[in-house]
Amino acid sequence: MSPSIVDSIRESLHEAMHPDQFGVSAQTASYAVGALSAGLVIFLTYAIYLHPLAKFPGPKKAVISNIFAFRTIVSGRSVWIMRALHEKYGNVVRWGPNEISFGTVDAWKDIYDRRKDGKVLIKGPNFYRVDDTVRAKHSVTATDPEVHAQMRKMMSHAFSSKALLDQEDVIQHYANGLIDAMYERCNDGPTDLVDFFNWTTFDILGEMALGESFSSLCNRKTDSWITIVLDSVKFTAWGVAIMKIPLIVHFEKYIFPKKVLEAGYTHALMSKKKILKRAEMTPTRLDFASYILAKREALGITDWELAAHANALIVAGSETSATTMNGLFNYLTNYPDVYQKLKDEVRGAFSVGTDITAAKAASLPYLTACIEETMRIYPPIPNGMPRVTPPGGCTIDDQWVPGGTTVAVHMWAVTHNPKYFKDPNRWLDKENTTERLDASKPFLVGPRMCMGINMAWIELRILTAKIVFHFDFTMVDQRNWCEGQNCYTLWAKPPQKMVGTPAQPSLL
Repeated sequence: MSPSIVDSIRESLHEAMHPDQFGVSAQTASYAVGALSAGLVIFLTYAIYLHPLAKFPGPKKAVISNIFAFRTIVSGRSVWIMRALHEKYGNVVRWGPNEISFGTVDAWKDIYDRRKDGKVLIKGPNFYRVDDTVRAKHSVTATDPEVHAQMRKMMSHAFSSKALLDQEDVIQHYANGLIDAMYERCNDGPTDLVDFFNWTTFDILGEMALGESFSSLCNRKTDSWITIVLDSVKFTAWGVAIMKIPLIVHFEKYIFPKKVLEAGYTHALMSKKKILKRAEMTPTRLDFASYILAKREALGITDWELAAHANALIVAGSETSATTMNGLFNYLTNYPDVYQKLKDEVRGAFSVGTDITAAKAASLPYLTACIEETMRIYPPIPNGMPRVTPPGGCTIDDQWVPGGTTVAVHMWAVTHNPKYFKDPNRWLDKENTTERLDASKPFLVGPRMCMGINMAWIELRILTAKIVFHFDFTMVDQRNWCEGQNCYTLWAKPPQKMVGTPAQPSLL
């Protein structure tokens, strides 16, 4: 332990306990300072050297207090800070008094998948906060494995490959609407891809989840509800951060930035209003809400829980796909050889845009490789999704971790680990590589793997193939748009301006 740390705190205590401050004798003040100093030394010695997690390296300021974790999360710089910690301390980092981050391939299966020893690492309740109202539980936040299994069963058919392919016409409709909008905008100058991809993916999920779109594409304008959804992302991050310091949880309304708190509560209220409106509708086709509403009475699903499910469906199924699309076109325009190879594959496979289907697009290996590499180098959710080790502890990547420890694989750290990728920041040609492609798990693994994986692949393949078929894009400012972005569990994406040149007649 650095003597300077103890000395500086001791000096502060001496100043605080100066006899003149409280009318106490110098001898009493000296005893008080001595006792506090001794207590401090004992605490620091335990936290840094004697704690059950002391064998794991990490910054001292992080292991003695969760203030470091709190500040890391709310700063928006968590992705870059955590990667820097892994680069400094290695593949396993203690970044909180009771929290370990892994940046290794083998940790994926040990933390998230079904284990041979039968031990279960449940979701961290301080990360997946729930209550009876604005944070009501849903399939993502339910920490109890049995409750989650029940919810997953409720939604399993809706997300099956067959059920989604039966609704492919919805995705095709909005994909074609995106192409129309892009042709129209091409004549007016640069296009902000962030807006266009948000419009498209939110409209798709609005109709597939709740029976009606947000009409952003046809209006060429971001719906106010989508704006609130995107603004509320920080609400989740602040909610996670504040749980690092339980003593201040009850004062969160005074601690949260006012705009963040308002966005979070407004989003929850509007989600509730939207799902209750959907409950009164008689849709002509099954949507995702149909499966939830069918089980509402049997499972005792409250109005707030309905709102939570609606929230999860819309955000998880739209924002992440929009992020991937933005990342993909950023890297394509930064790597012209990759972009050209993809153009050749797509334009060689189709003679007209209307020929592009999910099944045909799935047969294009380079298209799939480009989407996979985007999710490796710019994962939609780049942080670690925490789990808690079971009582008695367990082994993770050959390291024994005590019970009750919060652990996670930090997505950004493992997908940018030079142990697995020689030049992790550079686009990887997946057709000619011996590098560890299994390091990237954008949909996680195991029983809590993302239910929307089939939906995402259908959507991403159709949208990418149609855009690549119809347009040649170039950046307005040639740069890595992804580099340095803030992240609050989800990326805070700035505008991405591109110039689109039609490569085909506007006929779809």
